[in-house]
Amino acid sequence: MTNTRNSVVSAAGVIASVAVIVVGLLARERADLGVVKPTATVASIDRLLASRTDDLNVPAGDYFYELSQKLKEQYVEPVTDEQKLASGAVRGMISSLRDPQSLYMDKTQFSAFINAREGKFEGIGADFALVTGPKSTQAEAIQETPGADSSPEDTMATVRDIPRLQVVSVVPGGPADKAGVQIGDTVYSVDGHWVVNSDLVRKFRAAQKAFLAKNMKLSELNVLRNEIRAKADHAILPLKAKDMLFMGKSGVVSVVWDRAGTQRTTKIGKAPSTLPAFGVRDGQITLPFIPSSVQPLKHEIAGKAAVTIDLRNNTMGDLATMKQCLEIIAPKGQYGTFNTYRHESPTSLVVKNGNPSPPKITLITDKSTRGVAEMFALALSSRGVARLSGSETGGDRDNRTIVRLPDGSGYTIVTSVYKPTLGTTTTAHKGGAK
Repeated sequence: MTNTRNSVVSAAGVIASVAVIVVGLLARERADLGVVKPTATVASIDRLLASRTDDLNVPAGDYFYELSQKLKEQYVEPVTDEQKLASGAVRGMISSLRDPQSLYMDKTQFSAFINAREGKFEGIGADFALVTGPKSTQAEAIQETPGADSSPEDTMATVRDIPRLQVVSVVPGGPADKAGVQIGDTVYSVDGHWVVNSDLVRKFRAAQKAFLAKNMKLSELNVLRNEIRAKADHAILPLKAKDMLFMGKSGVVSVVWDRAGTQRTTKIGKAPSTLPAFGVRDGQITLPFIPSSVQPLKHEIAGKAAVTIDLRNNTMGDLATMKQCLEIIAPKGQYGTFNTYRHESPTSLVVKNGNPSPPKITLITDKSTRGVAEMFALALSSRGVARLSGSETGGDRDNRTIVRLPDGSGYTIVTSVYKPTLGTTTTAHKGGAK
Protein backbone atom coordinates (compact mmCIF):
# COMPACT_ATOMS: atom_id res chain seq x y z
CA MET A 1 0.00 0.00 0.00
CA THR A 2 1.45 3.39 -0.96
CA ASN A 3 2.10 6.10 1.62
CA THR A 4 -0.61 8.27 0.08
CA ARG A 5 -3.27 5.56 0.14
CA ASN A 6 -2.19 4.47 3.62
CA SER A 7 -2.59 8.04 4.84
CA VAL A 8 -6.02 8.46 3.27
CA VAL A 9 -7.26 5.21 4.79
CA SER A 10 -5.89 6.23 8.19
CA ALA A 11 -7.54 9.62 7.84
CA ALA A 12 -10.91 7.99 7.22
CA GLY A 13 -10.34 5.89 10.32
CA VAL A 14 -9.69 8.97 12.40
CA ILE A 15 -12.86 10.64 11.14
CA ALA A 16 -14.84 7.51 11.89
CA SER A 17 -13.39 7.29 15.41
CA VAL A 18 -14.19 10.91 16.21
CA ALA A 19 -17.64 10.55 14.65
CA VAL A 20 -18.48 7.54 16.79
CA ILE A 21 -17.42 9.37 19.94
CA VAL A 22 -19.26 12.60 19.10
CA VAL A 23 -22.42 10.92 17.87
CA GLY A 24 -22.31 8.74 20.98
CA LEU A 25 -22.04 11.82 23.17
CA LEU A 26 -25.01 13.35 21.41
CA ALA A 27 -27.04 10.19 21.86
CA ARG A 28 -26.47 10.20 25.60
CA GLU A 29 -28.52 13.37 25.94
CA ARG A 30 -31.61 11.97 24.30
CA ALA A 31 -34.50 9.97 25.73
CA ASP A 32 -37.77 8.84 24.21
CA LEU A 33 -39.89 7.72 27.15
CA GLY A 34 -43.15 9.17 28.44
CA VAL A 35 -46.55 8.65 30.05
CA VAL A 36 -49.76 9.91 28.43
CA LYS A 37 -53.21 8.41 28.69
CA PRO A 38 -54.42 6.62 25.56
CA THR A 39 -56.95 8.40 23.38
CA ALA A 40 -57.86 5.80 20.79
CA THR A 41 -57.40 2.20 19.77
CA VAL A 42 -53.77 1.40 20.34
CA ALA A 43 -51.52 -0.38 17.89
CA SER A 44 -49.34 -3.12 19.33
CA ILE A 45 -46.19 -1.68 20.85
CA ASP A 46 -44.29 -4.74 19.66
CA ARG A 47 -45.34 -3.94 16.11
CA LEU A 48 -44.23 -0.34 16.56
CA LEU A 49 -40.83 -1.31 17.91
CA ALA A 50 -40.23 -3.97 15.29
CA SER A 51 -41.64 -2.22 12.23
CA ARG A 52 -39.35 -0.75 9.61
CA THR A 53 -42.15 0.73 7.53
CA ASP A 54 -43.26 4.36 7.48
CA ASP A 55 -46.98 3.73 7.00
CA LEU A 56 -47.95 3.46 10.66
CA ASN A 57 -50.11 6.35 11.78
CA VAL A 58 -50.27 6.04 15.56
CA PRO A 59 -51.15 8.90 17.92
CA ALA A 60 -48.07 9.98 19.86
CA GLY A 61 -49.93 9.74 23.17
CA ASP A 62 -50.78 6.13 22.49
CA TYR A 63 -47.20 5.33 21.63
CA PHE A 64 -45.84 6.89 24.84
CA TYR A 65 -48.48 5.19 26.98
CA GLU A 66 -47.87 1.77 25.52
CA LEU A 67 -44.13 2.10 25.76
CA SER A 68 -44.33 3.12 29.42
CA GLN A 69 -46.60 0.16 30.09
CA LYS A 70 -44.15 -2.17 28.42
CA LEU A 71 -41.30 -0.81 30.52
CA LYS A 72 -43.25 -1.28 33.74
CA GLU A 73 -44.30 -4.81 32.78
CA GLN A 74 -41.08 -6.17 31.28
CA TYR A 75 -38.08 -4.16 32.55
CA VAL A 76 -35.85 -6.32 34.76
CA GLU A 77 -36.32 -4.05 37.78
CA PRO A 78 -39.56 -2.53 39.09
CA VAL A 79 -40.48 0.81 37.48
CA THR A 80 -42.34 2.73 40.14
CA ASP A 81 -41.58 6.38 39.34
CA GLU A 82 -43.91 7.37 36.50
CA GLN A 83 -42.89 11.01 36.93
CA LYS A 84 -39.37 10.01 35.96
CA LEU A 85 -40.69 8.43 32.77
CA ALA A 86 -42.71 11.58 31.99
CA SER A 87 -39.67 13.78 32.57
CA GLY A 88 -37.70 11.52 30.26
CA ALA A 89 -40.33 12.07 27.58
CA VAL A 90 -40.05 15.84 27.97
CA ARG A 91 -36.25 15.64 27.80
CA GLY A 92 -36.42 13.62 24.60
CA MET A 93 -38.95 15.90 22.91
CA ILE A 94 -37.08 19.10 23.77
CA SER A 95 -33.76 17.55 22.68
CA SER A 96 -35.30 16.50 19.37
CA LEU A 97 -35.80 20.18 18.47
CA ARG A 98 -32.01 20.49 18.18
CA ASP A 99 -32.30 24.07 19.34
CA PRO A 100 -29.56 25.46 21.62
CA GLN A 101 -32.09 27.93 23.08
CA SER A 102 -34.74 25.31 23.90
CA LEU A 103 -33.34 23.15 26.67
CA TYR A 104 -34.46 20.61 29.26
CA MET A 105 -32.86 21.02 32.71
CA ASP A 106 -32.94 18.62 35.62
CA LYS A 107 -33.83 19.87 39.11
CA THR A 108 -30.33 21.09 39.95
CA GLN A 109 -29.75 22.72 36.57
CA PHE A 110 -33.15 24.41 36.60
CA SER A 111 -32.60 25.80 40.10
CA ALA A 112 -29.27 27.35 39.07
CA PHE A 113 -30.89 28.79 35.95
CA ILE A 114 -33.79 30.39 37.85
CA ASN A 115 -31.44 31.85 40.47
CA ALA A 116 -29.23 33.33 37.75
CA ARG A 117 -32.26 35.11 36.29
CA GLU A 118 -32.47 36.91 39.63
CA GLY A 119 -28.78 37.78 39.37
CA LYS A 120 -27.64 35.09 41.83
CA PHE A 121 -24.93 33.03 40.14
CA GLU A 122 -23.00 30.00 41.22
CA GLY A 123 -20.19 28.24 39.38
CA ILE A 124 -17.53 30.62 38.08
CA GLY A 125 -19.90 33.59 37.90
CA ALA A 126 -20.51 33.84 34.16
CA ASP A 127 -23.26 33.25 31.65
CA PHE A 128 -22.73 31.30 28.44
CA ALA A 129 -24.38 30.91 25.06
CA LEU A 130 -24.07 28.29 22.34
CA VAL A 131 -22.83 30.16 19.29
CA THR A 132 -22.86 28.54 15.88
CA GLY A 133 -20.25 29.22 13.25
CA PRO A 134 -20.68 29.60 9.49
CA LYS A 135 -23.33 27.29 8.11
CA SER A 136 -22.33 24.45 5.82
CA THR A 137 -22.71 25.06 2.13
CA GLN A 138 -25.36 23.20 0.16
CA ALA A 139 -22.68 20.81 -1.03
CA GLU A 140 -21.85 20.08 2.59
CA ALA A 141 -25.47 19.74 3.73
CA ILE A 142 -25.86 18.17 7.14
CA GLN A 143 -27.63 14.86 7.44
CA GLU A 144 -30.15 14.85 10.27
CA THR A 145 -29.46 11.19 11.02
CA PRO A 146 -26.67 9.16 9.41
CA GLY A 147 -27.78 5.89 7.88
CA ALA A 148 -26.34 2.55 8.83
CA ASP A 149 -24.45 2.40 5.54
CA SER A 150 -23.16 6.00 5.70
CA SER A 151 -19.48 6.57 5.03
CA PRO A 152 -17.28 7.89 7.85
CA GLU A 153 -17.22 11.27 6.09
CA ASP A 154 -21.02 11.41 5.97
CA THR A 155 -21.27 10.43 9.61
CA MET A 156 -18.83 13.15 10.63
CA ALA A 157 -20.81 15.66 8.59
CA THR A 158 -23.65 15.31 11.07
CA VAL A 159 -21.55 17.12 13.67
CA ARG A 160 -20.12 19.87 11.46
CA ASP A 161 -22.16 22.66 13.01
CA ILE A 162 -21.85 21.93 16.71
CA PRO A 163 -21.88 25.35 18.40
CA ARG A 164 -19.07 26.78 20.47
CA LEU A 165 -19.59 27.66 24.14
CA GLN A 166 -19.01 31.40 24.48
CA VAL A 167 -19.00 33.74 27.47
CA VAL A 168 -21.77 36.34 27.14
CA SER A 169 -21.77 37.81 30.65
CA VAL A 170 -19.31 38.02 33.55
CA VAL A 171 -20.38 38.89 37.09
CA PRO A 172 -18.27 41.87 38.25
CA GLY A 173 -16.02 40.79 41.10
CA GLY A 174 -16.96 37.12 40.63
CA PRO A 175 -14.50 34.23 40.17
CA ALA A 176 -14.40 34.47 36.36
CA ASP A 177 -13.91 38.23 36.48
CA LYS A 178 -11.02 37.87 38.94
CA ALA A 179 -9.45 35.25 36.66
CA GLY A 180 -9.49 37.65 33.71
CA VAL A 181 -12.27 35.95 31.73
CA GLN A 182 -13.83 38.32 29.20
CA ILE A 183 -17.09 38.44 27.27
CA GLY A 184 -16.50 36.77 23.91
CA ASP A 185 -14.04 34.18 25.23
CA THR A 186 -14.88 30.65 24.09
CA VAL A 187 -14.39 27.49 26.12
CA TYR A 188 -11.78 25.20 24.57
CA SER A 189 -11.48 22.60 27.34
CA VAL A 190 -12.64 22.03 30.92
CA ASP A 191 -10.63 19.92 33.38
CA GLY A 192 -8.73 18.36 30.51
CA HIS A 193 -11.84 17.52 28.48
CA TRP A 194 -11.88 18.98 24.98
CA VAL A 195 -15.19 20.72 24.28
CA VAL A 196 -16.44 19.38 20.95
CA ASN A 197 -16.85 21.97 18.21
CA SER A 198 -16.82 22.08 14.42
CA ASP A 199 -13.50 23.85 14.05
CA LEU A 200 -11.37 20.73 14.35
CA VAL A 201 -13.48 18.93 11.76
CA ARG A 202 -13.03 21.75 9.27
CA LYS A 203 -9.33 21.95 10.05
CA PHE A 204 -8.86 18.24 9.45
CA ARG A 205 -10.80 18.29 6.19
CA ALA A 206 -8.71 21.21 4.97
CA ALA A 207 -5.55 19.28 5.90
CA GLN A 208 -6.78 16.24 3.98
CA LYS A 209 -7.31 18.33 0.87
CA ALA A 210 -3.90 19.96 1.27
CA PHE A 211 -2.23 16.57 1.64
CA LEU A 212 -3.95 15.11 -1.42
CA ALA A 213 -2.96 18.21 -3.37
CA LYS A 214 0.64 17.60 -2.21
CA ASN A 215 0.68 20.87 -0.28
CA MET A 216 1.17 19.18 3.09
CA LYS A 217 3.65 16.58 4.29
CA LEU A 218 2.52 13.24 5.68
CA SER A 219 4.29 14.03 8.95
CA GLU A 220 2.22 17.22 9.31
CA LEU A 221 -1.03 15.35 8.66
CA ASN A 222 -0.01 12.72 11.22
CA VAL A 223 0.48 15.41 13.86
CA LEU A 224 -3.07 16.62 13.30
CA ARG A 225 -4.38 13.05 13.24
CA ASN A 226 -2.81 12.31 16.61
CA GLU A 227 -4.22 15.56 18.01
CA ILE A 228 -7.72 14.57 16.95
CA ARG A 229 -7.42 11.12 18.48
CA ALA A 230 -6.14 12.51 21.77
CA LYS A 231 -8.93 15.10 21.98
CA ALA A 232 -11.69 12.69 21.00
CA ASP A 233 -10.69 10.31 23.78
CA HIS A 234 -11.51 13.01 26.36
CA ALA A 235 -14.32 14.94 24.68
CA ILE A 236 -17.43 16.50 26.18
CA LEU A 237 -20.32 18.37 24.58
CA PRO A 238 -20.78 22.15 25.02
CA LEU A 239 -23.82 21.71 27.27
CA LYS A 240 -21.87 19.43 29.61
CA ALA A 241 -19.06 21.98 29.72
CA LYS A 242 -21.58 24.70 30.53
CA ASP A 243 -22.90 22.69 33.49
CA MET A 244 -19.35 22.24 34.79
CA LEU A 245 -18.80 26.02 34.72
CA PHE A 246 -22.27 27.36 35.52
CA MET A 247 -23.14 25.12 38.46
CA GLY A 248 -21.67 24.39 41.87
CA LYS A 249 -20.71 26.61 44.80
CA SER A 250 -17.29 25.15 45.59
CA GLY A 251 -14.37 23.41 43.97
CA VAL A 252 -11.79 24.45 41.41
CA VAL A 253 -12.10 24.07 37.66
CA SER A 254 -9.31 24.27 35.09
CA VAL A 255 -10.38 25.96 31.86
CA VAL A 256 -8.60 26.63 28.59
CA TRP A 257 -10.09 29.71 26.92
CA ASP A 258 -9.78 30.76 23.29
CA ARG A 259 -9.65 34.50 22.65
CA ALA A 260 -9.21 35.54 19.01
CA GLY A 261 -7.15 32.43 18.29
CA THR A 262 -4.96 32.66 21.38
CA GLN A 263 -5.41 30.15 24.17
CA ARG A 264 -4.91 30.76 27.89
CA THR A 265 -5.37 28.45 30.87
CA THR A 266 -6.96 29.44 34.17
CA LYS A 267 -7.81 27.71 37.42
CA ILE A 268 -11.00 29.19 38.84
CA GLY A 269 -12.55 28.49 42.21
CA LYS A 270 -16.35 28.26 42.15
CA ALA A 271 -18.23 30.54 44.53
CA PRO A 272 -21.60 32.34 44.71
CA SER A 273 -21.61 35.78 43.05
CA THR A 274 -24.28 38.36 42.37
CA LEU A 275 -24.90 40.76 39.50
CA PRO A 276 -25.45 44.37 40.55
CA ALA A 277 -29.08 45.14 41.44
CA PHE A 278 -30.93 48.20 40.19
CA GLY A 279 -28.95 51.30 41.05
CA VAL A 280 -27.35 54.49 39.81
CA ARG A 281 -23.59 54.41 39.39
CA ASP A 282 -21.62 57.31 37.93
CA GLY A 283 -24.86 58.84 36.71
CA GLN A 284 -25.90 55.68 34.84
CA ILE A 285 -28.86 53.46 35.72
CA THR A 286 -28.15 49.74 36.00
CA LEU A 287 -31.38 48.00 34.99
CA PRO A 288 -31.69 44.22 35.46
CA PHE A 289 -35.07 43.07 34.21
CA ILE A 290 -36.34 41.51 37.41
CA PRO A 291 -39.52 42.51 39.32
CA SER A 292 -37.64 44.47 42.00
CA SER A 293 -36.39 46.94 39.35
CA VAL A 294 -39.79 48.29 38.29
CA GLN A 295 -40.63 50.73 41.09
CA PRO A 296 -37.04 52.04 41.48
CA LEU A 297 -36.96 52.80 37.74
CA LYS A 298 -40.22 54.75 38.00
CA HIS A 299 -38.83 56.75 40.90
CA GLU A 300 -35.46 57.38 39.28
CA ILE A 301 -36.74 58.87 36.01
CA ALA A 302 -39.41 61.06 37.62
CA GLY A 303 -38.75 64.71 36.78
CA LYS A 304 -35.54 63.92 34.87
CA ALA A 305 -34.87 65.63 31.53
CA ALA A 306 -32.36 62.94 30.49
CA VAL A 307 -31.29 59.53 31.72
CA THR A 308 -28.62 57.02 30.74
CA ILE A 309 -29.33 53.31 31.19
CA ASP A 310 -26.49 50.79 31.07
CA LEU A 311 -27.71 47.55 29.48
CA ARG A 312 -24.32 45.87 29.29
CA ASN A 313 -23.75 42.55 31.01
CA ASN A 314 -27.52 42.00 30.80
CA THR A 315 -28.39 38.54 29.48
CA MET A 316 -31.07 37.32 31.87
CA GLY A 317 -34.34 38.85 33.03
CA ASP A 318 -37.96 38.21 32.09
CA LEU A 319 -40.24 39.57 29.40
CA ALA A 320 -43.03 40.62 31.77
CA THR A 321 -40.67 42.92 33.69
CA MET A 322 -39.28 44.36 30.46
CA LYS A 323 -42.81 45.25 29.34
CA GLN A 324 -43.45 46.99 32.68
CA CYS A 325 -40.28 49.02 32.22
CA LEU A 326 -41.40 50.05 28.74
CA GLU A 327 -44.69 51.27 30.19
CA ILE A 328 -42.75 53.47 32.62
CA ILE A 329 -40.33 54.97 30.15
CA ALA A 330 -41.93 55.00 26.68
CA PRO A 331 -44.97 56.71 25.13
CA LYS A 332 -47.89 54.48 24.22
CA GLY A 333 -47.75 52.73 20.85
CA GLN A 334 -46.47 49.63 19.10
CA TYR A 335 -42.83 48.75 19.61
CA GLY A 336 -42.30 45.78 17.34
CA THR A 337 -43.65 42.29 16.91
CA PHE A 338 -43.02 38.74 18.04
CA ASN A 339 -42.87 36.50 14.98
CA THR A 340 -42.94 32.76 14.40
CA TYR A 341 -42.20 30.59 11.41
CA ARG A 342 -45.69 29.17 11.59
CA HIS A 343 -48.55 30.45 9.47
CA GLU A 344 -49.95 32.93 11.93
CA SER A 345 -50.01 36.69 12.44
CA PRO A 346 -47.26 38.29 14.53
CA THR A 347 -48.04 39.39 18.08
CA SER A 348 -47.44 43.08 18.73
CA LEU A 349 -45.35 44.48 21.57
CA VAL A 350 -47.64 47.30 22.71
CA VAL A 351 -47.24 50.00 25.34
CA LYS A 352 -50.87 50.65 26.34
CA ASN A 353 -50.58 53.72 28.55
CA GLY A 354 -46.95 54.65 28.69
CA ASN A 355 -45.15 57.87 29.56
CA PRO A 356 -46.43 60.85 27.51
CA SER A 357 -43.38 62.95 28.43
CA PRO A 358 -40.39 60.61 28.65
CA PRO A 359 -36.90 61.91 29.39
CA LYS A 360 -34.19 61.93 26.77
CA ILE A 361 -32.86 58.37 26.93
CA THR A 362 -29.39 57.01 26.14
CA LEU A 363 -28.89 53.24 26.24
CA ILE A 364 -25.39 51.80 26.57
CA THR A 365 -25.12 48.42 24.83
CA ASP A 366 -22.59 45.86 23.67
CA LYS A 367 -22.41 42.15 22.83
CA SER A 368 -23.47 41.30 26.38
CA THR A 369 -26.84 43.02 25.81
CA ARG A 370 -28.99 40.01 24.97
CA GLY A 371 -32.49 38.60 25.33
CA VAL A 372 -35.09 40.97 26.80
CA ALA A 373 -32.41 43.67 27.33
CA GLU A 374 -31.72 43.62 23.60
CA MET A 375 -35.45 43.74 22.85
CA PHE A 376 -35.79 46.74 25.19
CA ALA A 377 -32.92 48.57 23.46
CA LEU A 378 -34.21 47.90 19.96
CA ALA A 379 -37.83 48.67 20.84
CA LEU A 380 -36.91 52.14 22.10
CA SER A 381 -34.24 52.97 19.52
CA SER A 382 -36.31 51.81 16.53
CA ARG A 383 -39.05 54.26 17.50
CA GLY A 384 -36.61 57.09 18.13
CA VAL A 385 -37.42 57.13 21.83
CA ALA A 386 -33.83 56.34 22.81
CA ARG A 387 -30.33 56.65 21.39
CA LEU A 388 -27.96 53.69 21.45
CA SER A 389 -24.43 54.24 22.64
CA GLY A 390 -21.72 51.62 22.57
CA SER A 391 -21.25 48.60 20.32
CA GLU A 392 -23.66 46.23 18.60
CA THR A 393 -25.96 44.07 20.74
CA GLY A 394 -25.53 40.32 21.09
CA GLY A 395 -28.07 39.19 18.48
CA ASP A 396 -30.29 37.16 20.82
CA ARG A 397 -33.92 38.20 20.24
CA ASP A 398 -35.58 34.88 20.99
CA ASN A 399 -38.61 34.97 23.26
CA ARG A 400 -38.33 31.96 25.55
CA THR A 401 -41.10 30.45 27.65
CA ILE A 402 -39.92 28.86 30.88
CA VAL A 403 -41.80 25.84 32.25
CA ARG A 404 -41.28 24.27 35.66
CA LEU A 405 -42.20 20.56 35.91
CA PRO A 406 -43.69 18.90 39.01
CA ASP A 407 -40.42 17.20 39.98
CA GLY A 408 -38.52 20.49 40.08
CA SER A 409 -36.95 20.10 36.65
CA GLY A 410 -37.96 22.40 33.81
CA TYR A 411 -37.32 23.54 30.30
CA THR A 412 -37.14 26.56 28.05
CA ILE A 413 -38.71 26.70 24.63
CA VAL A 414 -38.42 29.44 22.02
CA THR A 415 -41.94 30.57 21.11
CA SER A 416 -41.19 33.59 18.91
CA VAL A 417 -38.50 35.98 17.67
CA TYR A 418 -38.67 39.72 18.32
CA LYS A 419 -38.52 42.17 15.40
CA PRO A 420 -38.33 45.96 15.95
CA THR A 421 -41.00 48.10 14.29
CA LEU A 422 -38.68 50.16 12.12
CA GLY A 423 -35.46 48.16 12.44
CA THR A 424 -33.77 46.87 9.35
CA THR A 425 -31.43 44.46 11.09
CA THR A 426 -32.97 41.38 12.63
CA THR A 427 -31.34 38.25 13.89
CA ALA A 428 -32.86 34.99 12.66
CA HIS A 429 -33.42 32.35 15.29
CA LYS A 430 -30.52 29.88 15.31
CA GLY A 431 -32.36 26.85 16.56
CA GLY A 432 -33.55 23.74 14.80
CA ALA A 433 -35.16 23.35 11.42
CA LYS A 434 -38.04 25.69 10.62
